[in-house]
Amino acid sequence: MVLDELLSKRLVILSGKGGVGKSVVGAALALAARERGKRVLLVEVEAAHEAARYLGGRPSGGAVHEVLPGLFTLNLDPAAAMAAYVRSTVRVEMLARRVLASPLYHRFFAAAPGVPELITLGKVMMLEAETTGWRARPRWDLIVLDAPATGHGLAFLKVPLAASRAVPVGPVGHNARRILALLRDPERTALGIVAIPEEMAVVEALEFHRLASEDLGITPAVVFLNECHERRFTPAQEAAVLRLAAQGTTGALAPGVSLPAALAAARRHLRRHRLTRFYQARLRRALSTPLVTLPYLFRDDVGLDDVRLLAERLEAA
Repeated sequence: MVLDELLSKRLVILSGKGGVGKSVVGAALALAARERGKRVLLVEVEAAHEAARYLGGRPSGGAVHEVLPGLFTLNLDPAAAMAAYVRSTVRVEMLARRVLASPLYHRFFAAAPGVPELITLGKVMMLEAETTGWRARPRWDLIVLDAPATGHGLAFLKVPLAASRAVPVGPVGHNARRILALLRDPERTALGIVAIPEEMAVVEALEFHRLASEDLGITPAVVFLNECHERRFTPAQEAAVLRLAAQGTTGALAPGVSLPAALAAARRHLRRHRLTRFYQARLRRALSTPLVTLPYLFRDDVGLDDVRLLAERLEAA
């Protein structure tokens, strides 16, 4: 099963075009892991609207927060992660405060390419290695990282590779190589791509899959096709919808619901279902990577029950 494979890892990274429901899929994956008894941390990066709201919890506020027993969230702020790195490096708090207050430091952090991304991934690496108790057991059984959207997501993941080549010696280069080793380790890390059955989302998913494999040396483990319009009518019902619409049938389906409006909604669903099947077939033809389909939820205000439904679908995939 796909979920068995994903949950055998220590880190699952999700990326995809903006607006494809990546955060909801991440929340569902985290919930599915939690339902199996795992201690899970869902990590986002500078999320304006945190995934904790899908799980019935409050925003983490930049600190690890338990939204459900065994399920924690964290909204990573690269600036805060950088400040923590400075403190861990300098060690003397007075000197660390002087560095952090320096205009030169702020100009460097704002202008140096890849520094926020490298520090953020370094923080994720530290979380993955974190232990607890006298037996030094891993604090987290699974970390789900909701990475930036596709284009930014690829650049985000390429930073350790670029840094490891640009800085052959010293702590920065050493940490970059450690991060890259974690990302490329198929025993510890899995990369998932999230798309929806629309042209640009599928094109970006295919391109991201290619570039991740060719440029990063990371073969994506799964593609999630989210917001799929699944079949709601029998073939006979579909034929009846098309026939009645073509005849221009009038009347009421129920009080306050006109038959033409209901037929128009049904036809829209049929078109979306055909598109869903088309893009499913396209992804399966183009990739050998496992494809997991998740249903369209028909609501904007996603809540815990909706995430639980998606988690159940992941469990059945």
